[in-house]
Amino acid sequence: MNTWQQHAAELTQELTRKGALAPSWRDAFASTPRHVFVPSFYDDDNNRVGADSPAGLAAVYADDSLVTQVASHPGGDFLWPTSSSTRPSLMAQMLGLLDVNDEQTVLEVGTGTGYNAALLCHRLGDRNVTSIDIDAGLVEAARARLAGIGFYPYLFVGDGAQGVAQRAPFGRIIATAGVAAIPPAWIGQLADDGVIVADIRGELASALIVATKNGPHQVRGRFHDIPGHFMWLRARPDHPLRHGADPATTFDFTDPQHATTDMPADAFDSREFRFLLQLAVPGLGPISSHLPEGGEGVFLRAEDDCSWVQYRPGDDNGKATVIYGGPRQLWPQVEDTWQRWSRWQYPGIRRFGMTAFDDGRRQIWLDHDYAVVL
Repeated sequence: MNTWQQHAAELTQELTRKGALAPSWRDAFASTPRHVFVPSFYDDDNNRVGADSPAGLAAVYADDSLVTQVASHPGGDFLWPTSSSTRPSLMAQMLGLLDVNDEQTVLEVGTGTGYNAALLCHRLGDRNVTSIDIDAGLVEAARARLAGIGFYPYLFVGDGAQGVAQRAPFGRIIATAGVAAIPPAWIGQLADDGVIVADIRGELASALIVATKNGPHQVRGRFHDIPGHFMWLRARPDHPLRHGADPATTFDFTDPQHATTDMPADAFDSREFRFLLQLAVPGLGPISSHLPEGGEGVFLRAEDDCSWVQYRPGDDNGKATVIYGGPRQLWPQVEDTWQRWSRWQYPGIRRFGMTAFDDGRRQIWLDHDYAVVL
């Protein structure tokens, strides 16, 4: 029977083989017992699986994300994941991008199970690690697990978007929860030349950013073509969804506007275009291939005001038809984004970067920070 140490050693070897794990982090992964932080998890059928069986222990040390907490979804009678242990190869990549030295102070946003905090403590010492999560139950469970292996980092319960001002400045900030933009508080709490590693995402796509504080009120960095797909930074501990409220789903289909377009249907299948689109048009909900009136097409909606677009592809030689409505003109924004992407010769994600300011503004640039495009 394999011990957890054998499993951890094999996981470390696998991550090294994949090129995900930097040499300076190998000892942390080999020495940190993930099963202590993931004593159980949920399988694809929402059955709880314990790490105390040989199969469960092997699963905990596989290179997979594991759902560790669920809640009832307010929009239907099914379970919604509210915490997980991230795929180890993604954790390793993010820790590598963090580029720490041995005395660096780090803020982790999204304590979750506490496993990532344990890796940070092993490398940096627990006095240099601060972690925050909005879920008090998760924080207290993580605190007990960390103490059980001899680590006592500074753990806080609160809104991760607000950071932990009393422990600032931080040399590094790493977010293990998804955000649509870099929160201003993180910029204010970052030391000069400090680095933020975060998953910038919407409902359409996701990519990591590595941003450096290059001025008193701003950070600047390029996107990496590494999808995070982290659970959202939540607004409330007692609500499983991102904004802490049930989603609006009432659409006004009266008096729609009509258009035709040369935009091909397969543009919506491109991760690169989807990522640019959600930067250009914040608040887009998931893309659906089911039109409200039936038939083949694409249905787009805005989460904040239920503006909507129905896109129906044309035949081989014809233009696509578009119907749209709601409080704002959503389709012209979508088509303008596609026209730009086409003019730029369909650039990939890593050609884009972002400058974020502590007053909430942001600029998206292509190739160089003086070439601001959004």
